Amino acid sequence: MGKHRKATLWKGLRRAILLAASLLLLLMPRGLAADLDGPWYWQEDPVSRDGVSSVEVVQAALAGMGNWQPYAAPAQPPFQRDDQYIWLMTVLPQADEMRDASLLMMVIDQSFEIWLDDRQIYTYGNLEPQLMSYGQKWHLIPLPADYAGRHLYIRTFSANPLYLGDFGTIKLDASVVQMSTLMRQDIPYIANIPLAVFMILIMLMYYMSPTAPKTLYAQIILFMLAFVVWMICASNTKQLFIDAPVFWWLLWRVDVYFLPILATLIVYRVVDKRYRRSTWMAMLSFVVLLFIAVLSELLGLNGLDGCASAFYIMLPAIEGLVSYWTIRSAIRGNKYCRALLVPLVGMVSIGSIDGFSRHFHWLPEVWYLLPYGTVTIGIFILYIIQQQIRRERMLSAKAAGLEEAVAEAVARSEIDALTHCYNRNRMEAVLAAEIRQHGPEKEPFSLIMLDIDYFKVINDTYGHDAGDEVLAAFAGVIRKNIKKSDIFIRWGGEEFILICRGCSSDEAYFVAERLRRQVEWSCIFARQRITCSVGVASWQGADDSAAQLIKRVDTALYTAKRSGRNMVCRESLPPEKMDLALNGN
Repeated sequence: MGKHRKATLWKGLRRAILLAASLLLLLMPRGLAADLDGPWYWQEDPVSRDGVSSVEVVQAALAGMGNWQPYAAPAQPPFQRDDQYIWLMTVLPQADEMRDASLLMMVIDQSFEIWLDDRQIYTYGNLEPQLMSYGQKWHLIPLPADYAGRHLYIRTFSANPLYLGDFGTIKLDASVVQMSTLMRQDIPYIANIPLAVFMILIMLMYYMSPTAPKTLYAQIILFMLAFVVWMICASNTKQLFIDAPVFWWLLWRVDVYFLPILATLIVYRVVDKRYRRSTWMAMLSFVVLLFIAVLSELLGLNGLDGCASAFYIMLPAIEGLVSYWTIRSAIRGNKYCRALLVPLVGMVSIGSIDGFSRHFHWLPEVWYLLPYGTVTIGIFILYIIQQQIRRERMLSAKAAGLEEAVAEAVARSEIDALTHCYNRNRMEAVLAAEIRQHGPEKEPFSLIMLDIDYFKVINDTYGHDAGDEVLAAFAGVIRKNIKKSDIFIRWGGEEFILICRGCSSDEAYFVAERLRRQVEWSCIFARQRITCSVGVASWQGADDSAAQLIKRVDTALYTAKRSGRNMVCRESLPPEKMDLALNGN
């Protein structure tokens, strides 16, 4: 593809992106958002204190009565720490006409009722203590068309002073715009949850490998699962599918404590040995804090929230030390720690920023940077995968080398080094295989046994080196004159056996005679003519055996040698088998 064509495609791609973005902006719902930034007032709850009704409180407020005090919203009112009920009040702005107006409220661990002038328009919970908290939930509260300029009253209850009267997120806008706001806040989770799940699936796939460091992989998978749970709990969309605010809130708070524990366990697994004890103690400090938080929560002391301040102070302090130990290990050449530095430092930094912003109300909006930490985790997982692939390749290479070594060892154990024929080890295996294949058949294969004539004289006269030369040359002559399917074996000394597959007794006899002549005619040894004696025997069917077959061919060879050498003799058969052979011929 030419440069001009590439430039044209890139230019077209940019135009398409700009067009899509423009259409998105044009199609995005627009409202006439109004910030509730007017004066806010609060007072203690006359309902629980004096026994009056909420209607009477609202009517008195509209008449200008009541102990209403201004406060700086969105901060909490300065109520007494033992208060569980308070009232809040503001005036809705005189905004331009807005169709389908609604209030969007993000509420944590509170039950409340909302009044517009003297009319109750919404209630959540029963404004009474309950076994578990009220959880975290967003509320979309529709407003009547004539809402502008009316008084907004909120009576709220919470057993947790950390959240009583905390309505930091209250927005007035069209309902469709409010929903789009919720969806936009979930973009980090929508983008990063599938990525995190994909990483988990990859780690699970490599976890199944027999060469994988399973403990490390299991810890990474557990951390990623906890991280996915955290993102689901922090998202707004979950409420559309499972509206269980108490469950999500408790799961989210416990999961927050678990994340640094699981992350520190991963560091413990890869950090240098000299820092492992310190890393383990750092992990235990978070375990102890989690235990205290859960125990005090079960005792009704709001431990999960009460210990949050200590948690968000410990997080940068202790994990900062863990990061330092990781850096020291990386400097000393620990490659896993080098790969872990970016996700560890990144997750600790943005997790601390998110925690302080949320818990200490640094920012009014509910937003998080932590989901983008998925990208930094991907760096470490990519390194893990790279090391796993490298390890598997190395082990495959070793396995291939071992297979070659085993094959060579087997070959050396079955091949005679001098004549390059198979030895007796191979003879037993091949003969057993032939018998298993052709057990009931008659003459499906035959044996030819060859013996070099007067070989002892050659050794005595010319020496063993000359004898070795004769053996090697003799084997070469035989090998050139047999089929590839035949098995040529050095039986021992100057004796050789040829297994002729699919060869009858007559065919084996003709093969043996041809081989005898080739040996006689060939110049195997320059100083003396070399001949051989040959015996032939064939498989006789189900009543035969390997031992009997070898004994018969050996006897035939002995007959050839006793009858004058340089000749071929067949096996001697019992009279009844000899008659069958003669009738067959």
